[in-house]
Amino acid sequence: MIDGPTRNIARNDLPTDMPDLSTVRHPMHEEQRSERQAPVAVAQPVGSGDPLRATVQIRKIDPWSMLKLSLVISVSLFFVWMVAVGLLYMVLDGMGVWDRLNNAFSDIVATSGESGLVSAGQIFGYAAVIGLINVVLFTALTTIGTFIYNLCSDLVGGLEVTLADRD
Repeated sequence: MIDGPTRNIARNDLPTDMPDLSTVRHPMHEEQRSERQAPVAVAQPVGSGDPLRATVQIRKIDPWSMLKLSLVISVSLFFVWMVAVGLLYMVLDGMGVWDRLNNAFSDIVATSGESGLVSAGQIFGYAAVIGLINVVLFTALTTIGTFIYNLCSDLVGGLEVTLADRD
């Protein structure tokens, strides 16, 4: 197994115990093939300066890995959401929107006990609840989507991805 970027490895330093994949071809390109087989990898011959190229299929995605990844992404987006709400609150507060809204509310209701209709605690509290709901929904939907992808890839074969060197 090669650990690290392959573009910095000289072609003569590649492992010799790896199978020769230069004769493997994609089954869609071969009409004479009677039964359909999923290609493991399709590679071009590795010559003196030819880039490495392989076509692989993504057959299965681990739901636990997707859960962890989507949880990290959704928590990051939660913090982005809270910063965006904070910036929007500060801009609207600087424009005096909240003061005018609270004054209009207190004039209409005419109670002196209320501090106003809108406060920073209310705005950030509701934004946090909405953000947490989004975290749970995003994580659950991506995990469920992984199960659905795995079921569909069993039927149709998954996604084909071509991997190549940058050389």
